[in-house]
Amino acid sequence: MSPSVFLFGMGAVGATHAYIFQLGGAEVTVAARSNAEVAEKKGLDFRSEKYGDSTVKFHKVVKTPSDPSLKGINYDFVVLTNKAIAMTPTASEQVEPVVGPNTTIVIIQNGVGNADQFRERFPNNIVLSAVTWVNAAQPETGVIVHKGNESMQIGVEWNDSLPKEPQQAQLEAFVALLKAGRSDYEIVPDIQQWRWKKTIWNAIWNTLTATTLCNTKEFLESSPAAEATAQALEDEMASIARALGHEIEEDYLRSLLERPDLRNGGIFSSMYGDAKAQRPMEVEVILAAPLRYAKNLGLKTPVLETCVAIVSAMDWRFQNGERR
Repeated sequence: MSPSVFLFGMGAVGATHAYIFQLGGAEVTVAARSNAEVAEKKGLDFRSEKYGDSTVKFHKVVKTPSDPSLKGINYDFVVLTNKAIAMTPTASEQVEPVVGPNTTIVIIQNGVGNADQFRERFPNNIVLSAVTWVNAAQPETGVIVHKGNESMQIGVEWNDSLPKEPQQAQLEAFVALLKAGRSDYEIVPDIQQWRWKKTIWNAIWNTLTATTLCNTKEFLESSPAAEATAQALEDEMASIARALGHEIEEDYLRSLLERPDLRNGGIFSSMYGDAKAQRPMEVEVILAAPLRYAKNLGLKTPVLETCVAIVSAMDWRFQNGERR
């Protein structure tokens, strides 16, 4: 019997992963918003340099996990690929109708602290967590453009109140879908280390592109202070991660500032796209949560604190103020 997957959040990244799960043999139900009608009636126009071009139709398309047609269905995996922004009701509240006693929750999002709300609401469910690196966009409704490869680090959000063996078994069951779907994945023993490693990248380049509306090349060429600011933000983020016990290698940190594509053409981040469109941004999990950790640890992080203030103000305006 095919494993059943419920995917919450079908933007470009979510749609790419839903396609991988389906390719891997899962029966995939997706919760979509703006592209729900197209996905249900015509299917997604999926254009991928890795997987080729195809029209993708999923087992079922709904707009919300509380859709009456889902009543009584307990999914093997509930996968969160939604943007990790503040929402009411929370993401964990919204997916509650499709989480059964044996459902494994899989969080594929940016940021740190994402699992907290799910472990609180579903203390007896197994939680997996993944960091994904994928270049995917939705230039028009229902059209998904996937460039290059995609990769993922994945591991267990270990729950000491549950036996270790079933947690490991569910990780292996989910990874089997990734393998069958030809995903490029790596099982890691400490997923929090990788959450912090990617969050350092996001904190630097999401923040600096969103606040300036420059790509990375434009920002780095704008003044001598630009690279110094990026370096200072990286240093502060790395100091928090290390104080929490996560190994952050110097070579990795250098790569975040020395990648050729930062200066050759430049990179536009997802937060840049949100800022340009005046949409809510992932402030909490990328910036505000690390700042709280820093304060609890007694660390001085003035650049991070300044970034939190500025991006939070932008985010507040996008949600409460007039569009400009």
